Amino acid sequence: MRHIYLCVGGHSSLMKKPLTVGLLGFGHIAKYLYNKINTDSRFNLRYVYVRNLKKELPEELQITDPSRLENIPVDLCIEAATHEVVGSLGKNVLSTSDLMVLSCSALAFPEIEIQIVESAKKHHHNIWIPHGALLGIDGLLDSQTMLKKVSIISTKSPENLDFSFTDDTPKSPISNPTVLYDGPTRGLAQMFPRNFNSHVAVALASMGLDKTTSKLIADPNTDVGRHIITAIGEGFQFEITRDSLMTGVTGDYTLFSTWGSIQRVMEKKTGIKFI
Repeated sequence: MRHIYLCVGGHSSLMKKPLTVGLLGFGHIAKYLYNKINTDSRFNLRYVYVRNLKKELPEELQITDPSRLENIPVDLCIEAATHEVVGSLGKNVLSTSDLMVLSCSALAFPEIEIQIVESAKKHHHNIWIPHGALLGIDGLLDSQTMLKKVSIISTKSPENLDFSFTDDTPKSPISNPTVLYDGPTRGLAQMFPRNFNSHVAVALASMGLDKTTSKLIADPNTDVGRHIITAIGEGFQFEITRDSLMTGVTGDYTLFSTWGSIQRVMEKKTGIKFI
């Protein structure tokens, strides 16, 4: 039985009861999801895990003690924080709940991947990976055994990159388009774990983190995040280009796609499904 799933499609018109949900984090994406979940009768938000109490949230919803998470089982816990949170809390959350990992760069770190996958298997829960900012995941999954090469080229402004996890921070401001990384996807995810979760999703869906290649171009003259996915297989080739306006380290399209993935997880529970 596999315990890591990539959310790629589905639809249902039937429901039995609201899906109980927990949120880890309350940053840009989590705030968007909180508003969506909290105003949708198909969902029942049980908690939001935060390090410090937030004035925007009802106090009774907030959890600051991570040990409490194991005592509040939900159908789906959505991590919208950091890869470190996946490493520190993922194992315990999976003891009682399914887990959707938005910071799937965490899976580029073997010690994190091993512990959460083992926990999912032990407790018979699932790890859901949304497709995030990129398209074409379903095609990659379908053609996994036929693929010969998969690459992703991303172009972003330096202002939309988080350099705090890498020792390769530019010594001077970037004034022209500059290649900051070109190599296996695992390396890019470890250098910029807040920026390229979607690269990890593509790699997991296709040739893996060490055979899929990623290239990062920092361009100070752009205000969008551009991703170009190229896949070459036996008898076929496709290329997908996606541009999205950026807010901090997150493209606007990521918000909409993540909400779609959450709804598809809910739809797996019951009803008619189109895959």
